[in-house]
Amino acid sequence: MFTRVILLLLISGHLHAQSFNAAPFLGMGNTGLASQSLYSVGLNPAGIAPLASASIAIAYQQHFLSSEIQSQAAYLNIPIGFLGGIGLGVNSYGIAGVSTLSTVRGVYARRFGNLFFSAVGLNYHQYYVKNYGNDFTFSVDLGFQVGITPDLFLGALFRNITSSQYQEDVEQRIPCEVGLGMNYSISDQLSLASDIYYDSQSKINYRAGLSYSFDYRFKIRTGAASNPMQYFAGLGLVLNKIQIDMASSFHPKLGTSPQISIAYDF
Repeated sequence: MFTRVILLLLISGHLHAQSFNAAPFLGMGNTGLASQSLYSVGLNPAGIAPLASASIAIAYQQHFLSSEIQSQAAYLNIPIGFLGGIGLGVNSYGIAGVSTLSTVRGVYARRFGNLFFSAVGLNYHQYYVKNYGNDFTFSVDLGFQVGITPDLFLGALFRNITSSQYQEDVEQRIPCEVGLGMNYSISDQLSLASDIYYDSQSKINYRAGLSYSFDYRFKIRTGAASNPMQYFAGLGLVLNKIQIDMASSFHPKLGTSPQISIAYDF
């Protein structure tokens, strides 16, 4: 069993280790570059710029239904008036006490009116392997969002513009990615999102998703991604100031990775 878990960790590390998307984004095909949410702290930080209230959230994901391989994350957003907001994100991926990849992210987002937002994110990355020591490095991300109309937003993310990497003897890498995304609110009930990423090593990754609301309290989501081919589904429930989201990815070879996220809006 332990050998199988290690194999899964090695195979899937490049899929999840460097970025973690909370359940509302995961359920919509791992999209979110053009969305505005507390969870944008961990994706395109420009998405927190228009948020009017402070909020916190936690998330937990079990990868491929293995109790050993897990991701945990926490998010914090604090608005600073009409200027924008600051955010903090922490996430960890791996097998506790054996091998983990951790990231601590600080974000400053600025708004320019109601249709243009920008942000910079400073990341601290740490890689730990039991009995082999650890390594750390820093990286910087840039994010932008622009509203074509109040219902159509475009987003851009430049991840790791500093080209930061771990030491040469560490097998994990921090990708230098460029991402472009779109979010279109077709109606009050239905929204469509689509993202495309380019990385010199993993090439192009297409992602798309849908969200449908029966009313403001309940949403269903679905989506797909191309590289590797994965499918996604999720649910969202709003209870006053608490938002509970559940989602899962479905990898054709490695299996299912369910996640739950809980957010509180002050």
